[in-house]
Amino acid sequence: MDPITIIAAATAAFNGVKKAVELGREVQDIYGQLSIWAGHVGDFHQAVAAMEARDKKPGLFDRIFFAKSETAEAFDMFAAKQKITEMEKEIYHMFTWGELNHLGQDGYNEFRRMRRQVTEKRQKIVSDQMERRREFFEGIKLLAIITAVLVLGGSAIWLMISWMLDQGAAAGKW
Repeated sequence: MDPITIIAAATAAFNGVKKAVELGREVQDIYGQLSIWAGHVGDFHQAVAAMEARDKKPGLFDRIFFAKSETAEAFDMFAAKQKITEMEKEIYHMFTWGELNHLGQDGYNEFRRMRRQVTEKRQKIVSDQMERRREFFEGIKLLAIITAVLVLGGSAIWLMISWMLDQGAAAGKW
């Protein structure tokens, strides 16, 4: 999905948060709405990362095609990032002065600390997987090299023995 569609979904979820707060819903309902909003924000960040990865290195024979102009894509990403920043400021306000003020600055800091921990944990999982993949392919390469050396060495030995047997038969020793 493109960033604008994802931000539209995030905005709808955020409006649900504000509506839940206005109606005086339970804190759990507000947290549920915030979780939905955070999911859409995560989708946005994944879409941006996918766009950046796609832009970095296309396949050797892949057809290169861009759905939007550079300007349109940049404006979409800029607008989406600005909207997310505004929403995060409103959430901060909810923690410090608004409906979640019973949690206060400490609650907001705890939320940010937990988010940072989850991010670091996920990044470690991804980097560990990339390292395991790299090691796997290095192992495959090493196995292919060893197999090739053994096959070539065995073939050379077999050819030498064959040649020696042929020489011995030709000389009448066998």
